[in-house]
Amino acid sequence: MMRKRRFAYGAWLLFAMLLYFFENNTGTRTILAASVFLPAASVLCVVRSVRRVTVHLSAPDCCKQGDAAECSVRAEGLLLGAVLTAVLRGRSRLTGEETAVKLSASRFAPDAAGTLRTAHCGTVMLSLSDAAVQDWFGLYRCALTVRSTRFVTVEPLLFDMQISLAENETVTADSERWSSNHPGHDPSETFGFRTYVPGDPIRQIHWKLSQKTDSLMVRELGLPVAEEVLLLLDTSTTGKEDAADALDAAMTALLSLSRSLTEQGITHSVGWKNRELAELSLCTVQDQQDCTAVREQILTAAAAPDAESICDCFRKWSGDVYAHTVVCAPSLPRGLSLLQAGNRVTVLLSDGGTQSCGGVTVVPFSRKNMAQELEYLEI
Repeated sequence: MMRKRRFAYGAWLLFAMLLYFFENNTGTRTILAASVFLPAASVLCVVRSVRRVTVHLSAPDCCKQGDAAECSVRAEGLLLGAVLTAVLRGRSRLTGEETAVKLSASRFAPDAAGTLRTAHCGTVMLSLSDAAVQDWFGLYRCALTVRSTRFVTVEPLLFDMQISLAENETVTADSERWSSNHPGHDPSETFGFRTYVPGDPIRQIHWKLSQKTDSLMVRELGLPVAEEVLLLLDTSTTGKEDAADALDAAMTALLSLSRSLTEQGITHSVGWKNRELAELSLCTVQDQQDCTAVREQILTAAAAPDAESICDCFRKWSGDVYAHTVVCAPSLPRGLSLLQAGNRVTVLLSDGGTQSCGGVTVVPFSRKNMAQELEYLEI
């Protein structure tokens, strides 16, 4: 683009010189002088402006999904003949969705506004790229590095759900049930006995049984099953064409479920993979304040291809078993058996597929109709 403008300017300058050569008068002299002086002065303004210009990016902290968020760039220190150009880029941490808006600012109009509109929820990272200061005529430009980043939380449109817990299950504060499939850490209950393995705690050796069997035997502790609801969000990307919609739907379903449980007075925990810290984030929700805090945190979650599923991550960082476990996922996650220990496990599958998994209740739904498909849910 700049090469074309330089070529056009060269052609114009040649025309002005020929005009002056054949018509030597005040008018042709003025045209030639202006053709040389104005671009040169504008280029000089660019050189000086680059050393003094400061750029500020501003954006709202949050907006509703589908609404327009007004962002602005303010350039201070530009001289009269200089123009700032830049591209405002937004990238969703959850879906990878990208948007770009071209902006320009000058001494006369130092504020440039751009509109951010995203179809999916999550946190959008805003930054300025391809920033440069150029002259009015587009003949010369100096690249500018702008280290200004803003984050906008795009809140999903939640829907109401009527939740019922499976029969013969109650949600109470204290647990009196233990897993029959997995050992744990509760010394008040014995899971079983096995042969000693180097590294086992000495205090767990059962000395009387060891004497009878002539070999060291270790008592495995019981694993209590918490009479509580656990909600897990799987942010693994699938590579499918509609992966962004499926991730958005999984997030919306989990937050809607959490809000409905809170309104019904049911204490629950919410977990997801924190990719920045490479660990599990797990929060307990007891009231509306907790629900709001968790919503703000989980909307910053990022998605990526995973070798480790949310089930693997949960079992790696938490030894608890919950009476009711619900996994909201864009596709059927691996390792669901790791969440099973005589409890109820439900998967809310946002890609609309009708997959099945042994011992796990799979509830498929679509992003378009999830408010109707998940209006009544038993977990």
